[in-house]
Amino acid sequence: MRYYELSIHTTTEASDLVAELAREEGASGVSIFDRSDLESRGEYARWDVIDDEMLDSFPADVIVRAVFSIDRPDDIERAKARVHSLSQEETGYPVGTLESFLDVRDDADWADNWKAYFKPFRVGRRLVVKPTWESFEASADELVLELDPGMAFGTGTHETTSMCLELLEGAVLGGETVLDVGCGSGILAIAALKLGAARALAVDFDPDAARVAKANSALNGMESSMLTRTGDLLIGLDESEDTREYVCGGCDLLLANILADIIIRLAPSAHAALKPGGIMIASGIIRDREADVRAALESQGFAVEREKLVGEWTALAVRKA
Repeated sequence: MRYYELSIHTTTEASDLVAELAREEGASGVSIFDRSDLESRGEYARWDVIDDEMLDSFPADVIVRAVFSIDRPDDIERAKARVHSLSQEETGYPVGTLESFLDVRDDADWADNWKAYFKPFRVGRRLVVKPTWESFEASADELVLELDPGMAFGTGTHETTSMCLELLEGAVLGGETVLDVGCGSGILAIAALKLGAARALAVDFDPDAARVAKANSALNGMESSMLTRTGDLLIGLDESEDTREYVCGGCDLLLANILADIIIRLAPSAHAALKPGGIMIASGIIRDREADVRAALESQGFAVEREKLVGEWTALAVRKA
């Protein structure tokens, strides 16, 4: 399958905002190539394979690469216009040159790009994300997630996902029923199962993502405990016998690493899906929209219990009363 790849040169400080603008204008996937991610992951991960050749392969500045449908060139023009209008005066931090380049790619190109930069790393206390083509020797207390992202979003390297994984470590006590909305590669549902949840339903609007999530569940030996479905949030899942319980008050933990506007839209059905006392972990919230998301969740009866902040992103763990 052919697609457009829009590459935008920017800075570490502005990369999340540039990626968010691309998503808002229709990008189906976004990746950020920033050498500082390799040089220092802080408390959020431990890179196990870093060498000079890998560092040298990264650009001197930051490149945001956004994938767009070959049939939607207007989306690209809108994304470029919004990005090119950014300025340090507006954002309060440097935005870089914002030069952009457009290429036509295919699935094989995309996969090769990921494999060149995606290495095993640890998130939180116990979770290790390992691409299938890399080797890794786990210690006794580490839980390894085998992952091949394919064309799906979700490798765990981005702050929005790593924050979810960290919040998951504190939320899974054992035996939970989990619902992952906008599952991408399936990384969050698989992590929940690795941590001790009993079963999971992973849903994504993109059929490719649902397919990848199902394949990754098999790679981790989770195919019998993880369902995958294609769908628009939770719409229609109450009509199927195998998914009804997940969305009709039978869910202990709901995961939504998506975007602020979609979390706001999801809030009422998320509340209905959860058991009393159930937890929703919401991420993909750019800082400027945090107040809006909080208000939407609190209006449905959720109480914020934990918050994580990294860069321009916020993740929330909220509980249903």
